[in-house]
Amino acid sequence: MTSKTTPKTSAVKKTARNAARLAGSALKGVAWLIASAPPQLRFVVALGVIAAIAYIWYREDAGTLVGWSAVPLGLWLVPVLFFGLFNRSVLVGRWRWIISSLALGLAISGGLGIFYAPLASFSGDTYGGDVGMAISRLPLEWSRFDVSISEYAAAWARVAGLLVVAFVVYSPSASKRTGAGTLRLLLVAYVMTAAGVVVLNRRFENWRYERSQAKALQAADRAAYEADQKAHADSRAVAGATNGASATAAPGGAATSEGPGEGQNYERDPEQSKLVERTAEDPAAPITVAYPTPGEVEAAGEVSMPLPDYSAAQRYPWHLPDPEMLAIARPGGITQEEIERTSARVVQSLQQFGIDVSVDQVRQGPTVTMYGLSPGWKGRSEESAGQRVRVDTILAREKDIALALATPSLRFEAPVPGESVVGIEVPNAHPTEVTLRSVMDTPEWNNFKDSAALPVPLGLGSGGEPVIADLSRMPHMLVAGSTGSGKSVCMNAIITGLIMTKTPLEVRFVMIDPKRVELTPYQGIPHLYTPVVVETDRAIIVLKSLVDEMMGRFRQLEGASVKNIAAYNDKAKKKIPYLVILVDELADLMLTGAGEVERLLVRLAQLGRATGVHLVVATQRPSVDVVTGLIKANFPSRISFAVMSQIDSRTILDSPGAEKLLGRGDMLYMPIDRPKPSRVQGAFLKDEEIEGVVTAWRNSGGPALPELHVSYDEAGAEAGPSSSFGSGTDSLIDQAVDLTQSQKTLSVSLLQRRLRIGYPRAARLMDELEDSGVVGAGEPGKPRPVL
Repeated sequence: MTSKTTPKTSAVKKTARNAARLAGSALKGVAWLIASAPPQLRFVVALGVIAAIAYIWYREDAGTLVGWSAVPLGLWLVPVLFFGLFNRSVLVGRWRWIISSLALGLAISGGLGIFYAPLASFSGDTYGGDVGMAISRLPLEWSRFDVSISEYAAAWARVAGLLVVAFVVYSPSASKRTGAGTLRLLLVAYVMTAAGVVVLNRRFENWRYERSQAKALQAADRAAYEADQKAHADSRAVAGATNGASATAAPGGAATSEGPGEGQNYERDPEQSKLVERTAEDPAAPITVAYPTPGEVEAAGEVSMPLPDYSAAQRYPWHLPDPEMLAIARPGGITQEEIERTSARVVQSLQQFGIDVSVDQVRQGPTVTMYGLSPGWKGRSEESAGQRVRVDTILAREKDIALALATPSLRFEAPVPGESVVGIEVPNAHPTEVTLRSVMDTPEWNNFKDSAALPVPLGLGSGGEPVIADLSRMPHMLVAGSTGSGKSVCMNAIITGLIMTKTPLEVRFVMIDPKRVELTPYQGIPHLYTPVVVETDRAIIVLKSLVDEMMGRFRQLEGASVKNIAAYNDKAKKKIPYLVILVDELADLMLTGAGEVERLLVRLAQLGRATGVHLVVATQRPSVDVVTGLIKANFPSRISFAVMSQIDSRTILDSPGAEKLLGRGDMLYMPIDRPKPSRVQGAFLKDEEIEGVVTAWRNSGGPALPELHVSYDEAGAEAGPSSSFGSGTDSLIDQAVDLTQSQKTLSVSLLQRRLRIGYPRAARLMDELEDSGVVGAGEPGKPRPVL
């Protein structure tokens, strides 16, 4: 049975045959192209086909296996296969390059294998895939959540090793030179480290030895001092039992049961005891409180001159100068509109930076006006309380505020003492003149001058209030400032304020003026205890004589069984005047004899308060070699005018701010009872006013007043064991020899403490003892043996 073929079936078969013939022709064409193409092209095509197959069907497995390591390893493998198939001579000639590049590729792959890839990344756990992990980790294994520093270090060591191999194989000569240089550097570092350790160990051992010696000397000194005190107390007890219980008349007619000898153990002023002295060359030396020892008082009594006699002057009716001779200040200042305009500019300039503030307080002063800023809130709304604006944010915009106000300098006070505001002191466009009379005409001054022992008018504060002080409570003041800043005018205001309110029976002056022009106008007033000193050599002699005077006053207080001059004057009929020492330029004195001047000033400052001796020292060079640590420690009240740098401000006030002052009497005043300085415009005094006050006192008449006994013999210029300055026949040599009889060793620091002298003096004594054969030769840092 035969089947019939339909026309539709025959057409399909014909189409299939045509397609088969076309495919065969295409395959033959491709085969012909491949056969006729160069082998290099066939290599590239094969690589492309392999890459396409791996990407389409094996992408996940390939990514997990090699990850991003495929890039460095592929860049090495493709050229190697290419030259291996078509030009093997290149591989043989460049074998170093092949091995070096392989090591470099493995190092890169290992580095990628250290870092973990993000989760679900195509490269698996790490960027380098399993190959990178094997290079950097095997046989160790760790997870991304459990890895230690040692495991990381081992992995990076492998990578570094592969890099070293690549460098060594690629260039053996360069690697040899690099290795030798690295070895030398390591050797030098080891030698220097070892030498440093040896030096530090030696210094530490020397420090331990010196510390132990210092402690031993301190203990021996303390034991000897206690023994001396006990022996002295026993001798006084025997003397008291012999003399009986006789009473001694006190000044003013009051009787006391305590004799003059017993008065040596007077009660010490607790405030004065705060001022202490340490020997600078021996920080382990015991502290000496600011009162003389009984031996010093006795030694002062042996050489002191008779006490000044003021009996004739007390009978004379002294008249104070008329305040009307002082000039009245001219009116000035800024208006309320200027204050409101400045306040608005400050608020707007801070609001431009997103800082919310409000001006809640304004204090108008003669030179500057203080605007009190209250910090606002940041991000505050009905739903949220917000955050308070930080004070540091306001302080950081100092230059922006200065630009908005067009002012050269601003000073911040954060916070204002006693107020919850941040103070900005803005200079006034038209400053107000401040004269001495503008301070002395205030009710505050009139109430203060009668109760204060040494009232001093300084000026007006930043709020227009009078700034006045009692020099007896300061008790010493240090004044510093650059040339022309108002330093000498401040000294004139202090002197004039005192002589306008106190008679020569109440206060005497000793003026030291190396510049010869600042204090010499006061020559001839009865308050001067000695003519104005202008020679630096004579100034040192006068300072030594003042120490004599101070020690004599201590004997007078001791005999009256009182502890300070105020208590003595309350009881005695013949009162002791206060003594104010003014030094206009400390730097000139320090250039002549820094060590001696410093020692004398510190001595007067430490012991002077109880006897009514007060110092006012001024300098225009506030450097550390002029204003030393000992001087700063004993001058607690300080005034700083405009200085050149912040370093000078820190030297005087221990804080910045004085470098931003405006000059012409603008100052920062830091008394003893305030932790922060306050801004003051100093009182100005014309030469005509000074001349008028001085002329009034010169024409006041009155009897001759006692003057300071100035000893021009250096050997007797200062009482006590530190007074003589001879060279070969030093009067202290006998005391030093007596000291060696109770000691096995002797050091310079022990001489300083026991004889209370400075380091140069003690070192010279030690040399004389060695020349005399009393002590042996010394070694650095060790005491000398007593022969």
